Amino acid sequence: MASYNKKEFKESNVDYLNKDFSSLKGSLVNYAKSYFPNTYRDFNETSPGMMLIEMSAYVGDVMSFYIDQQYREMMLPLAEERRNVVNMAKMLGYKVKPIVPAYVDLTFTSEVNASSTDPSTVDYTDGGVWNTGIQVSSLTDSDLVFETLDIVDFTIEKADDTSNISTTTAAGLADTYTLSRTVRAVSATTTTKTFSVTAPSKFLKLTISDTNVIDIISCVDSNGNNWYEVDYLAQDQVPIPTHYTQETRTSAYYNLNGDAFVSDVPVPYSLEYIKTSKRFIRETNEDNTTSLVFGNGILKNGETIENGFLDLEQAGIVIPGQTSDLASSIDPLLGDEYSTLGETPIQTTLTVTYRKGGGITSNAATGDLTSFTSPTPLSDNSSTDASLLTVTNNIPARGGKDKEDVDEIREKSKAFFTTQNRCVTKEDYEARVMNIPAKFGNIAKVYVSRTAEFATEQQYDAQLEAINDRMTELTNFYAGLPAQTSALPDPDFITYIEENQSIVSNLQDTINSLPSNLVINNNNFGTIKIHILSYDKNKNLVGNPVALLFTPSLTDNIPTILKNNVSNYIDNFRLLTDTIELLDGFIINFGVFFDVVVHKFANKSEVKLKCIQKIKDYFNINKMQFSQPIYVSQLEYELMGIDGVRAVNHVTITQHRDYNTPDGQGIPDLSPVTYKYSITDGDGYPFESDGEIDTGGTDGYGWNYDFETALENGVILPPSPDTPGIFELKNPNQNIKGVVR
Repeated sequence: MASYNKKEFKESNVDYLNKDFSSLKGSLVNYAKSYFPNTYRDFNETSPGMMLIEMSAYVGDVMSFYIDQQYREMMLPLAEERRNVVNMAKMLGYKVKPIVPAYVDLTFTSEVNASSTDPSTVDYTDGGVWNTGIQVSSLTDSDLVFETLDIVDFTIEKADDTSNISTTTAAGLADTYTLSRTVRAVSATTTTKTFSVTAPSKFLKLTISDTNVIDIISCVDSNGNNWYEVDYLAQDQVPIPTHYTQETRTSAYYNLNGDAFVSDVPVPYSLEYIKTSKRFIRETNEDNTTSLVFGNGILKNGETIENGFLDLEQAGIVIPGQTSDLASSIDPLLGDEYSTLGETPIQTTLTVTYRKGGGITSNAATGDLTSFTSPTPLSDNSSTDASLLTVTNNIPARGGKDKEDVDEIREKSKAFFTTQNRCVTKEDYEARVMNIPAKFGNIAKVYVSRTAEFATEQQYDAQLEAINDRMTELTNFYAGLPAQTSALPDPDFITYIEENQSIVSNLQDTINSLPSNLVINNNNFGTIKIHILSYDKNKNLVGNPVALLFTPSLTDNIPTILKNNVSNYIDNFRLLTDTIELLDGFIINFGVFFDVVVHKFANKSEVKLKCIQKIKDYFNINKMQFSQPIYVSQLEYELMGIDGVRAVNHVTITQHRDYNTPDGQGIPDLSPVTYKYSITDGDGYPFESDGEIDTGGTDGYGWNYDFETALENGVILPPSPDTPGIFELKNPNQNIKGVVR
């Protein structure tokens, strides 16, 4: 056997940084010269050896390129191939759009009779209701068609309806009114496609060949069963919006029981979630076609078990002695043994209804959408004489464009991932509540807080000891009760009760003195308290939780159905440890007094009107939020900026009198006062729950508030976060008073 001499071996020194063709070729040539000096010496470009070296360098260059490229394509910021970007967008939960439609607000008009009892009002029961899907075409391009996405409802009131008199009677009174309603529309038309399904298949994928599908309206099988689109197949809760015409309600102003008028806030739709296994997801393919992907639920003999579909793919460890019972032979680590990714269709025909359209050519100019075919009103809530008169778009139809390019998909995917469909912070809850679709109710303002009041263990023990002492007294009280000798109470028994009844009341007082949400620091899973307010038809705030704080006999202004919608909507985004409590917000109405001095050249009447308008703009309800203070000095500065104003003596925010001037020397007090509810026996301001409700103020206003006490250094402080309130200048034409000197 030949011996091996280590001195004759030369260790190879390979450079792993050379990856392109030239570097690889140079490295190979140097390697041959260094380690094979006597074996190969012909490094001429035309030699066979150089051919082999260059071919090796070529192969290395190609392999290096594809390795680098594949690594780049695995990262969303660096990926360039549309297929890879689309797949990563799916992973982040973003649905790529094959095409983008244009949207527009269409204004429909209809003629409605005046009320037979009061011609100055509209008879809304005579108004018509039309379903979604009204098609409106363009004047300049007959192929451009828009479809309405919402129901056109002329039974819901608007503030300016009575200003649009259409015809009058011989006596000059209003006979009919021309009302207008605005709904959202999309540049699309509805079409259907059928798919025949025979044998069951896991994750069945049905593809619509159209490359301009906007959304899926419905999917119904031949047995009449609805299949619902979800965001992911594991989602078994499906939102179902229902218009009031399809419920027991006869109006959008009524609750679900339909037997009581609730408020001035219309809620056209109710929202609920159903649990179903008939679901699918929608995917956009690489060629811009759209596919419906169903679940993996292949059921044994097509049976259901306890209303849940058994997922055979999760059949795991067999428990000894129970092999005949599949339901008890599931790996306990798998969680819900009846969980499923949804059914898959079998031996049926699916009818898919979808919208298609959009693109860059779907944008339309103002006033271009005026032609429509007369639709049929909803028969269960419309006058037989109702008809749509005209339609137009007062703003251009915008937003339409062709398919999303790679850069758009990449950026939108990152934004979608950042939103994380869950509510964690206070801002998350507020944004999610404000994001609820308007058809489920109009949310104007929202304030979120936690109800937990964290206490130290010493505080908690002291409260617990107080309760135990009262309970001991109560036990002794019952132990001392005289014996009964007949069915009726003995005189001694009655006397004992009367003499010791304070023990029971003391116990009740002790319990009432405790915070209802007192918890220890190490167990602080608090409740989320959400205060909401709505707008009425005049864009005034609706709220004031009178019934909640004091007596159920008083009307709670926000409809119950609106709260149910918000509760059902937010329930799918909250954390497991959070419980939601929906409450009405507190509204604090007020008036404004001002006293200004003008220049000699100024027109006092004109300056006064400008001051009033400036105050109106300053207190625009769109700018006001919960727990927002009022900066009186800032308002004075705004008045100083008006042309002609020389000085501002004072500005007073109040609900009754001008407390900045002596009584009887200033402007007359606000009459009536700008509040309805107040606390008569409370020990503080503005809302003490241990007081009694007083409704001696003016109907239509909110809560009493001590503005003079709340004024500190030119700032009116808002109520405490425990009773979040919002300041509203409700009737500025009556509640702004001023003097121009």
